[in-house]
Amino acid sequence: MQFNKSYRLLRYLNRSHSRVSRYGLGALAWLGTLAFTRSATLAGLMRRGFVEDDFRLAFRRAAWLARHVLPALDLFKDPFFDFTMETSPAERMALKHFLERYKSNAKPWAYATDHLYLMAADIHARLEDEINGLAMHEEVSAFYDTADTALSALAVPATDLAPVRKERDDDFSKADAVEALRDLSQALPLAQWPWYVISGTFLGLHREGGFLAHDYDIDIGINAEDINIDALITALDAYPRFATKKVDLHIEITQDKQGKLHLRKVPALMKLIHKNGLNLDIFIHHTENGRCWHGSIIHRWENTPFTLVKRELEGVTVQAPADADRYLTENYGAWRTPVKEFDCTTGTPNLVASRNFLSVALFVKRLAVFGETNARDAEKLRRALISSGVIRAEGQRIRVVRRFEHQPILEKDAA
Repeated sequence: MQFNKSYRLLRYLNRSHSRVSRYGLGALAWLGTLAFTRSATLAGLMRRGFVEDDFRLAFRRAAWLARHVLPALDLFKDPFFDFTMETSPAERMALKHFLERYKSNAKPWAYATDHLYLMAADIHARLEDEINGLAMHEEVSAFYDTADTALSALAVPATDLAPVRKERDDDFSKADAVEALRDLSQALPLAQWPWYVISGTFLGLHREGGFLAHDYDIDIGINAEDINIDALITALDAYPRFATKKVDLHIEITQDKQGKLHLRKVPALMKLIHKNGLNLDIFIHHTENGRCWHGSIIHRWENTPFTLVKRELEGVTVQAPADADRYLTENYGAWRTPVKEFDCTTGTPNLVASRNFLSVALFVKRLAVFGETNARDAEKLRRALISSGVIRAEGQRIRVVRRFEHQPILEKDAA
């Protein structure tokens, strides 16, 4: 089962769960994790996910642990999961020890890319705690060395680029989607909150006249200059049919002339769960340097700035990009041809990789997994990462572009 390809599974995990379920599963998770990992720290981490009613994260983490102990137990087919999410330094250290213990069960590239996640999380955590930036030359060099080790273990892309994939079932509940969209229009009236439909939701509206049958969420956009993020969260919290699960921040790493690294964060994505279990993503759109972009901690999709017009989606008045062809072409390329199996990394021409360490770790992991499972997507991603300046080709080999290693102060800068 592919974790993000089953709407029914996501619907169950997203819903609110009873106290009995949360604490009962939390206790079982604690016992099971302790038995397999021999780590009270990891057992506590697993229990916390269930008790705090984040079943989606808890089950993904449980599946990640299970497939490292017994590779045959790859229940959810979720290879890109960031297992460092919402972890403390002590928990990441316990995860590192766990990886070392089961190193023999992993392929070299898998072991290296898992360590990249941990290294990226540690670097980001240190930068977040340091207001004036840090010179982290040894940590950064070690990160890039590990990334290159992972890339060196990859096979040369195959010449046969025939796609290998299983189409997603048409199991999306349009009734749930319509109910959630109507409630969103009540919770956030357009006159006060000028939101609009984007991405797959807009594609369904414009091409199919409604929701896509193989979708699994609703994609919404709103411009950063039109809102106060705290007021938006308050408005949604006041509407009982929605729960704000998470507010993701887009992270950019910069380096000053003294070689210190700085972490810049801006609100990027609000994850909402409707009472019926349907997921809604509200992407905060920012306009910079003549481009309109939205994203997450690892992704950034850029568009030509667009104006909005009112449309009708399943009987609900919404706003949408006025120049539909330009917007959809930038997002999908040949958008008129239906595609039931879609990847937001390889299927979006307007993707720009975020300039942070976790983004690099995830894209290296994706390249490694695609290299083993889907030659066409591996080559598409390889070209996209070279174009975005994440990796560079050196003959038949590829290496990570080293952006944030030590940069000596120039005499003219010191003067």
